[in-house]
Amino acid sequence: MSTKLAPRNIFLLVLAACLIVGALWYTMRFQARQAEISQLQGELDTVNARVLTLRANAARLPALREEVAKLTEEQQVFLAALPQAANYNAVLDEVRLNASAAGATLSGFTVQSGNATSLPAGVRPINLSLSASGRFGELFTLLRSLETMNRFSTVTNVNLQLPAATSLDPRLESTMGLTVYTFDPTQAATSPTGTPEAPNAAPAAPSAPAGGTQ
Repeated sequence: MSTKLAPRNIFLLVLAACLIVGALWYTMRFQARQAEISQLQGELDTVNARVLTLRANAARLPALREEVAKLTEEQQVFLAALPQAANYNAVLDEVRLNASAAGATLSGFTVQSGNATSLPAGVRPINLSLSASGRFGELFTLLRSLETMNRFSTVTNVNLQLPAATSLDPRLESTMGLTVYTFDPTQAATSPTGTPEAPNAAPAAPSAPAGGTQ
């Protein structure tokens, strides 16, 4: 004996089946598709930001090339102006004249090679250690004269000692370090390094991924 379902019950069963199928499709297909689209959109935003950075760098490249070429030319001019031999006599004569003009006494000096690790190829630093004595004002004047000498040199250190306090302005013993720079063309690097070529055009931004639901 068969039992016929009423049209209303059939409608409710079909409606329930449709709702179940729709819920499964939404959970397993629609949400997964939307998550994939969101991920692709995030990747697209990252790529677009990278493209904008590359375009800005490409626009700056010609100016950077000119600046590098200018700095390279200035460096070559500077290196060419460095003396190719350490003329200690001329340096010491100038130091003695400065010490005499300041009222200080130059009592001795020592010479040793400096560290050329961080300097351009071919540049050789020579360290001079000067011993001088005089009152504070005289030694200060001597120090200022060493700092303003018309030579490629730098003052590296200054030490003061007080042998005995015999007055309000006693004579001091001082040791001053001076580095003189020379240039040896035979040791200079001869392999030129070129600047990278600029791209003809900045990369275009990728198109947005095709979204949609299935």
